[in-house]
Amino acid sequence: MPFKFLVGQAVEYTPIGEKVAGLYTITRRMPREEQAIDLKYCIKSEAEAYERNVLECQLSSDVRPEYEYATSKPRPSQGSHRT
Repeated sequence: MPFKFLVGQAVEYTPIGEKVAGLYTITRRMPREEQAIDLKYCIKSEAEAYERNVLECQLSSDVRPEYEYATSKPRPSQGSHRT
């Protein structure tokens, strides 16, 4: 089964718990796993400080213009505070 998306391609992904899709970029294709049902990708959003590993079935190539996506800032860390 060939990969559907290319490295550098813009895709839509809706994170778990979110109601709207965000704009992400494919940063790499993950190695194929024996007996895996779906291929995996590593994706990155400019609004997040980290990459995500997702299944191909969770991505869409139906990308809208970039200005239509919400531009959210990265969330600050929720570390403990000392007083």
